[in-house]
This record gives sequence, structure tokens and C-alpha cells, in this order.
Amino acid sequence: MFLLYAPLGALIPLFTLRLQELGFSPVAMGWCCATQSMAALVAPLAAGQVADRWLSAEKCLMVLAGLGGIFLWLLADLTEPIAVFSTSLAFWLVMAPTITLGAAVSFAHLPDPGRDFGLVRLWGTIGWVVAGWLVGYWLSVPGWSGWLGIEETRIQFGDAFRVGGTFAFMLGLYATTLPHTPPQRAYAGWLAPWEALKRLHSRPFVVYWISVFGVCVIVPFTSQVTPLLLKHLGIPRSWLAPTLTIGQSTEVVSLAILPMLIIRLGVRGTMLLGLMAWWWYLTALTLGQPTWLVISSISMNGLCICCFLVAGQVFVNSRAKADIRASAQALVSFMSGFGMLVGHLLVGFVRREVHENFRATFLVGAGIATVIVAIFGVGFPRDEAEERASRE
Repeated sequence: MFLLYAPLGALIPLFTLRLQELGFSPVAMGWCCATQSMAALVAPLAAGQVADRWLSAEKCLMVLAGLGGIFLWLLADLTEPIAVFSTSLAFWLVMAPTITLGAAVSFAHLPDPGRDFGLVRLWGTIGWVVAGWLVGYWLSVPGWSGWLGIEETRIQFGDAFRVGGTFAFMLGLYATTLPHTPPQRAYAGWLAPWEALKRLHSRPFVVYWISVFGVCVIVPFTSQVTPLLLKHLGIPRSWLAPTLTIGQSTEVVSLAILPMLIIRLGVRGTMLLGLMAWWWYLTALTLGQPTWLVISSISMNGLCICCFLVAGQVFVNSRAKADIRASAQALVSFMSGFGMLVGHLLVGFVRREVHENFRATFLVGAGIATVIVAIFGVGFPRDEAEERASRE
């Protein structure tokens, strides 16, 4: 998990700053950022089919991570929109499935996934934070960089991609040591994603799919624009990546107490808490001032990821049988990718229409978050733990 999320922690926080450094327009930024969601529409489903039916999950991870490292190193030197778009898409086509496969390997070998997965998953967050701080340290132009003959002017945001690529290569090597996770031989249907979709169509899942889609529509409002806002507020270049890891720092704490939250609040209550945190995060960004409010609100990002997205993975795993679990998790990635595709293109369009005004841009995201909280709060049925907590 540490090595799985470290490449993303190096790439995602500074991606739009790199594109701004290259002079990309808001719409061009939107299309380049949308490559992650484009890949998520197809790649995890294909990987889920392979891992559930044909090839062991750890071998898939080894191959995909190695390719991802190559594409990240290439991406660091590209400057044209078409080249950046194409290479970024290639990277996400091979790296998007690794999240699904990592979850599938964990769920296959943990004694009690509902209890243990949060504690394992928090190491992914630690990997993200460590990568962000390493990138920030490098952008501060350490004295020893001169000993390597590297001039200060050559240190750019694109170097973050090389850090991420190095972590991806390490992930590929480490995948060879993971426990063997063979495909399931006894299964109900040949096409695993279709079997997962047929079985997971109850009311809780319908509301959950809609909520996942909505959340991922608003995620780009933060991932694209928050780094630009922090730079606008005067945060030094070397502190941008570390500042953005505040959300992951609270995510570590949230993941550590996730089992307790699920027991106390139930799955519905835990996920609703995450959605409310996301709503507050976007509301604070809409205000845009003072700087301390914007920076402190980033901590809500970790609470939302843990309480809604990770708890949602536990929810899906608990309702899916062993022969479709990788594909059930892939369906979550598919809905996430579809939502983020819409979101990234929407952010580019909104920023262009409002002339890159931060407050107006975040206001659209906060409005969408309000709708999602209402839909989930009304539509997702209460579970036993939540009923018990309300009586107490």
C-alpha cells in the first residue's frame, strides 16, 4: 500500500501547477487531468476480469507498475498539450487498475477485511505523504543538488514525476514478493464485471453508486484548483506539496479509527460523515480567505476519503462473493472514473467561463456536494449499528 500510493502522491498534487508552469489553458488543464478518469472507465474493469478469471493479481501489479514508472519518467520532460495528454493517459491506463488490484489482494488475504483493511490502507496514505514531502524537499533546492551539477533553474515541478516513477519501479519489484492471489476457478459466470453488476443492484447499491459518481464529480474541484489557490495565496513553491499532504495526515488518523467508526456509527453513518466533511471542505474553499481557514480545511479531505471511499470499499466487499470481488471493486473505480471525467471537464469549462475566479469555481462544487449529501442521507437505508446508536 505504501508503494502503491506513493507515485500518486508525487504526481497528483503538483500536476496542475506543472501544467500552469507550461502555460496550459484552463480547458487544456481539464483535458489533461481527465486522463485519470478516462483510464478508470475501462482499465480497472479489464484488470478485474483478468485477476478474477485468468492471471494472478500480484503478477498484474508487477507488470502494470513497471510500465507506470516508464511513463512517469517520460512525462517529466514533455511540454506540449497533446504529448502530455497522451502520455498521461497511457500512465493512468496502467496505474488505475493497481488500486483495484491492491484492494483485491488485501481482501483475499486479510483474516477479517472489515476490521483490518483500514489499518492496512493507511500505509497507502503514509506513502502519499512521504512522496509529497520528498518532492517539497527537492523543490526547496537542497544544497547537495549543486554537488550533482544540477542548477537551481533546472529544478521544476516536473521533477515530481520522476520521484513518482521511482516509486512505481519499486512497487513493481515488491509485487514479486506479494502472496499468491490466483484467479477464482469456481465462478458463476465467465464475465466477472457483468456478474458483479447483476448481483449488486439493490437500493443501497444504487444510492451508493450515485453518491460515488457525485463525489467524484466534485473531487476535481479540489485536485485541480486547490494547488492553484494555495499558490495564489502566496504559499512558497517548496511548501505546496507538503501543505497538500495535510489531508492525508488526517486520513492516517481516520483510517486507524475506521473500524471503531463503523462499529459505532454503522456503514451509513460513517459514509455520511465523510460526505459532510467534503461539503465543509468545498464551502471553506469557496470563502477563500483567510489563508489559515483554507489550509486547515484541507484536513477534511482525509476524513472524506476514509469515511466515504474506504468505508465504501468495505461495504462493497461485504456484499460481493469471492469470485467477483475484484470486479465489484472495479465497478467502484468505473463509477469514480466516470464521475471524475465529468468533473475535470466541468472544472475546465467553469474556470474558463468565470475567468479563473476561485470563489465562483468552488461555489459550483459546493452546490453539487450539497445535493449528494441530501441524496445519500435520504436514500441510503439505516443499518443496525446506526439504529442502535440513535437509541442510545
